[in-house]
Amino acid sequence: MKILVCDDERSKGEKTRQAIAAGTDSETRLLAGDELAEHIATLFDRAASMVNPDSTAPSVQSEFENDEYDIAILDNNLSELHIRGARHTAESIAGYVRAFGKIPYIVSLNKNPHVDFDLRYLVGDYQTHADLALNDKHLSIAALWTGVSVDDQFRPWYWPPMQDVAIRRRRQIAFVKRHLDDSILGALGLPKSATDRLSRHALGALYPEARLLSRVTFRKFFVASCRSLPIRRERELLARSITSTDDPVCDIVCRVVAGELDRWIRRDLLAPQDVLVDLPHLLMRMPFLLGTKARRVQAWNDVVSATEPPYGLSTALYRSHLRDARFREDAWVKTPCFWWTILKSDRELSDRFARNRQRWASAVFCEDLSRFKEYGDDEDGPSEFAAEVEGTWARRYVEIVGSWSYTPRSRFAK
Repeated sequence: MKILVCDDERSKGEKTRQAIAAGTDSETRLLAGDELAEHIATLFDRAASMVNPDSTAPSVQSEFENDEYDIAILDNNLSELHIRGARHTAESIAGYVRAFGKIPYIVSLNKNPHVDFDLRYLVGDYQTHADLALNDKHLSIAALWTGVSVDDQFRPWYWPPMQDVAIRRRRQIAFVKRHLDDSILGALGLPKSATDRLSRHALGALYPEARLLSRVTFRKFFVASCRSLPIRRERELLARSITSTDDPVCDIVCRVVAGELDRWIRRDLLAPQDVLVDLPHLLMRMPFLLGTKARRVQAWNDVVSATEPPYGLSTALYRSHLRDARFREDAWVKTPCFWWTILKSDRELSDRFARNRQRWASAVFCEDLSRFKEYGDDEDGPSEFAAEVEGTWARRYVEIVGSWSYTPRSRFAK
């Protein structure tokens, strides 16, 4: 990977590079101080030329337009930059970096330095305009980059494997470009049972003006719902300006839609586990899918790390019931996912649950470890909390490890 680190102070930026080096063997470049201010100003001027016919694009490009980078890490506090106007933060520029730059994945750093695990929406900081909000101390965790859990090491399940995010985002952008004027729900393959289960938040976040969601296209989503570019008039102008899929404006729209739709899928389809369900949460509901191995917690964890079908599950059950219910557009999810609405209505699976009750280990999936742990009456074991998601599966578990901060603590109240 090639990573661009941005900070208003060079000394802080160097510490960020050191943290990255402790977690992964990746190439980094630091933009700091006046150099960073110059590249941000250039990006804004080039953005203005795209939405204002009276503006002239600078003859030079900003470093954000260098498509050799995979990830941009923006320190949130950019108050020392010498740029006219309001003080900048990562949050104030992330949307423009996504739209008018060419770096696939954007991280906001130290937006919430006292929050390590967000107990509310199970996607991290949902308010960030970046793709992910992290703290500098997270960067040195190797599992953040590889996605491979190590014993009881802190690694929230909602963290994507950072080594894969640029590849997946580029696939997402290509997907949006192929389907720009197609129905979002149709292109993603949502069955009617899943569409009927979408929460009110999911419906509003996708397209607050729609009466028929089946008619909401990726282009309409860009105009009506995207937060990356806050001025609707500019979004409307860009959406109308597209002449072909080779048009640079088309790339802008597709980059924005890919980032925004990725957030919608994580927050409104996957986090509630009420429409889409991933393997560990499916196993929590249907342990019998492991067959005779369900008595061993290690077999449960083998499923979490499996990469090929049937993912450690019973081959016969996977072929008979799960294979056809799988979410096919895997560029949008980091692990295999299935339409829960289809599996829930499968009478044979329900009957198997009743017949096999109590024939499996007492295990729960710890969202902060990305691993299953034994669960019992021991106060030192996993703790249950209520996530702030709409749906019937809001109760989750964390192990609570080390000195990491879990907030808000009120989510543990019973």
